[in-house]
Amino acid sequence: MIKGGRALNIVPAECEFDFEVRALPGFDANRVADELQTYAQAELLPKMRAVKSDTDIRLEPLSAYPALATPPDSEAARLLALLSGSAEFGTVAFYTEGGLFDQAGIPTIVCGPGSMDQGHKPDEFVTVEQLRDCDAMLAQLADYLSTPA
Repeated sequence: MIKGGRALNIVPAECEFDFEVRALPGFDANRVADELQTYAQAELLPKMRAVKSDTDIRLEPLSAYPALATPPDSEAARLLALLSGSAEFGTVAFYTEGGLFDQAGIPTIVCGPGSMDQGHKPDEFVTVEQLRDCDAMLAQLADYLSTPA
């Protein structure tokens, strides 16, 4: 998102933009911010200061989540496959606090009804069938957890 200015014919006193990097496992998202910072300081800032000496460029991180890379053969993944009846397993580029739990040593899997093909869009939706399947999986999880070991 880019914000700045109050009118089309006035050069704004400031401009800001927010961006995010949704890194897959093995990719350092900080590298993108570091490269942007290097480019801004070396290429853009000197040109800006040639016009107005007190200009500046600042990058301020808003949040950062580690990537979640649960192995498909992990105990958590095998349990999810058993409960859901599906061994379909993959990695997607979206933020989740799951990486924080994983980093703390808590086995973590992200699952639920719906599809990212349908999510985060103006008409996002989850079908009734997907909700029923999720309910069934959660019921099986409750049974699994209540069964003595």
